[in-house]
Amino acid sequence: MTSIPLPELGENIETVTVSTVLVAEGDTVRKDQPVVEVETEKASLEVPATAAGTVAKIHVRAGDSVRIGAALMEIEAGDTPSGLSLIHISEPTRH
Repeated sequence: MTSIPLPELGENIETVTVSTVLVAEGDTVRKDQPVVEVETEKASLEVPATAAGTVAKIHVRAGDSVRIGAALMEIEAGDTPSGLSLIHISEPTRH
């Protein structure tokens, strides 16, 4: 399982407020997809997923004050949504 931490957001920023959680437990996310919106004193920012997979556990909710480095959620790694598999489609052979 991969933990999605609150990344460094700028000089002198130690805590932020979660404004919106953009995913729910069980959702499939792709790497770099925004998963949480946070607010600092000066700006609103989106925090992206650092891995693709299924959201296993969300540790924050709107209104929470979160310190830099704290886990926002846990992602169960995987490149494809549950129940789907990748198939290879080849071009027909020409004779």
